[in-house]
Amino acid sequence: MFRPITLLALAAFSTALVADDFGPVVKTAGLVFPGKTHFGVVCNYGVTKELVADLQRALPDGSTLTVIDARYPLQVERAAAVLTQRKVELLALMPRDLLVHDGSSFATLVVHGVADRIPAFGTTPAALKNGCVMAQGQATNWALLYDPKIKGIIEVTGAEPMPMGTKGGPRATLDLVAGPF
Repeated sequence: MFRPITLLALAAFSTALVADDFGPVVKTAGLVFPGKTHFGVVCNYGVTKELVADLQRALPDGSTLTVIDARYPLQVERAAAVLTQRKVELLALMPRDLLVHDGSSFATLVVHGVADRIPAFGTTPAALKNGCVMAQGQATNWALLYDPKIKGIIEVTGAEPMPMGTKGGPRATLDLVAGPF
């Protein structure tokens, strides 16, 4: 028979197993788009704060992560313009957000809104359906998936899963943009 403390420990362990690791896809993005250090994400920051922190720790030292805190559909519609105004160079999709997550129509709206200026990536195969150029993570079995239209640009990088969160805290500067915008 399990004790309540044991059940809590098992629940925490199972949550850690499904947590997404942005390390491999960020490493691949750095190889495919060298020199780009300003990343962006559109999400409900209150809900995805831990995922944003994981992404922030996966980014290279000296990077900037602009977070557009979009909590309502109208804010999502304006997010693409804000990303462009902030001069974001690469867009990440959160695998789990209330509105803008891999596979959602709101994610497609944002990705297509910046497609000609800002390449996007995700950690699940659904990100490709949103128009992302690549996806890599636990949901892809760490395989690099990419949009076939860009074949020849992306090659297998040999990126492997990296531990979630590095000791010492965030490596990138957080730029939080809260609405209304």
